[in-house]
Amino acid sequence: MNRVFIVVTFWLITSSIILAGLSLGVNAATCDQRIHADSGVKTVSIAELYTSEGCDSCPPADKWFSTLSFEKNGVVPLAFHVDYWDYIGWKDRFGKPGFAERQRKVVGLQGSRTVYTPQVMLDGKDVRNAVDYYVSNLGSPDSQLDASIRDLAAKPAQVSLKLRAQPALNAIDVAVAVGLSDGLLRKAGASSLSLYFVLTENNLVSRVTAGENKGALLKHNHVVRELSGPIQIPVDAGSSTDNANSAGEIKTTISLPKDWKREDLNLVAFVQNNRSGQVLQAVSVPFCAPL
Repeated sequence: MNRVFIVVTFWLITSSIILAGLSLGVNAATCDQRIHADSGVKTVSIAELYTSEGCDSCPPADKWFSTLSFEKNGVVPLAFHVDYWDYIGWKDRFGKPGFAERQRKVVGLQGSRTVYTPQVMLDGKDVRNAVDYYVSNLGSPDSQLDASIRDLAAKPAQVSLKLRAQPALNAIDVAVAVGLSDGLLRKAGASSLSLYFVLTENNLVSRVTAGENKGALLKHNHVVRELSGPIQIPVDAGSSTDNANSAGEIKTTISLPKDWKREDLNLVAFVQNNRSGQVLQAVSVPFCAPL
């Protein structure tokens, strides 16, 4: 059964939890090279799965979501583990209060107060039947999610992202150059747009010893390890090229705990409308290049 949570008020939670991961396998890769990735001429969005290891209806959704990829599906998958089911017997080590807060905020932008797991959001909107359809139809390409992804990809990009990053021993320095179309600036304004950086990790496994999934061996991909943002996008209106206004480079540094497997990390940047929840552009790149 789907877990349902009724939210009456929003609040900001800033505490964080140090996360750990176990490797399912290691592939040879080089992880010290400079990372480059540019968004294309079409719109790329993110698919968000809100899930928990303490929820007995979540493992089928996790299994399906782990099969998604940008290369195959044209969408960037982000699995946010929430912490609000920890009290029923199993503490999800990937859960963060901030991920549950993001879920509440995005749901609230759609005029709803109900969050649940497993919940799938595409382009900031709930795709309520996505998980059930995929699990029962083995990923048929005619689902609501696939149709929505195709519709998004058909739209010319209003935002361009040029992602550059340099890994170091315990951190990664990230910079993104953001370009905004004149039409977007007229319609939304730069103040309504925010940039986010995300690190995800694949090939994670947990052996659950309590709660609703007691005895299960849970395997995960696209697990969000770090979410940095929202970062407001400053725009220099005097700088314009090819009908795009440059916001300059936005830089940040993300810490890398030693137990995060570099060969399984992925770096993501995306721009979201703070008022509607719409994701206007995303870019994703593996942390390490295969040898």
